[in-house]
Amino acid sequence: MARVRGRPGLIITADDYGYARGYDEGIVEAAGARALDAVSAMVLREGIDPEPLLGTGSEIGLHLELPPEVTGGARAGKRERELAVGALREQLARFESMFGRPPAHLDGHHHCHAHPGLASAIAREAASRGLPVRSVGDAHRALLRRHHVRTADRLVGRFSEEAEAALPIELRPVVEDGGELPPGLTEWMVHPGHRDPESGSGYDQAREEDLDLLLGLSLDPALSAARLTHAAAFG
Repeated sequence: MARVRGRPGLIITADDYGYARGYDEGIVEAAGARALDAVSAMVLREGIDPEPLLGTGSEIGLHLELPPEVTGGARAGKRERELAVGALREQLARFESMFGRPPAHLDGHHHCHAHPGLASAIAREAASRGLPVRSVGDAHRALLRRHHVRTADRLVGRFSEEAEAALPIELRPVVEDGGELPPGLTEWMVHPGHRDPESGSGYDQAREEDLDLLLGLSLDPALSAARLTHAAAFG
């Protein structure tokens, strides 16, 4: 269903497919339970298997990865921009070969796609391909829209196990009190999965908490009524 203009909307996007087997299994479980609207895949990861995710029928986007030499400085220069665009193009091609279609959206591991000095170059590439892009804050959102890139009105979710609760504060009135979502389109970034201590991820134990929360909310009527894919939101 396409989004009705003016009505609040919600896209629940799971990051990190391909990171580790336990994480992938949790993402597939959540997607199969219709607890997700989209999944972002890391196509450079060894052993990534597209078939289980394809089998869920989920919308799939690219979770861009950039090496430390590109994002290590406070602000990227010309060389880093060229490397970033080259990496993006390579991963887009790899995604299409792996999944049999172009990605439905673009975001970045640790928000690398919004790194100072890189965001405009990546936005231009996305615009040329008609790709919606995750905006990570007001300034990045304004930059994307100057480049005519489609993006949500806000991003919610957590990075750290020690940070906020799994359920974002913006969604609590909906889940706990039957209230309404904030105006516009909200993207909820989640990291569901089963623990995999060998992954090396600092966000390991919290993945099971995210997975349990998503499975519990999959039939929530207030959230379900607002949920969209990127294609439906921007189509």
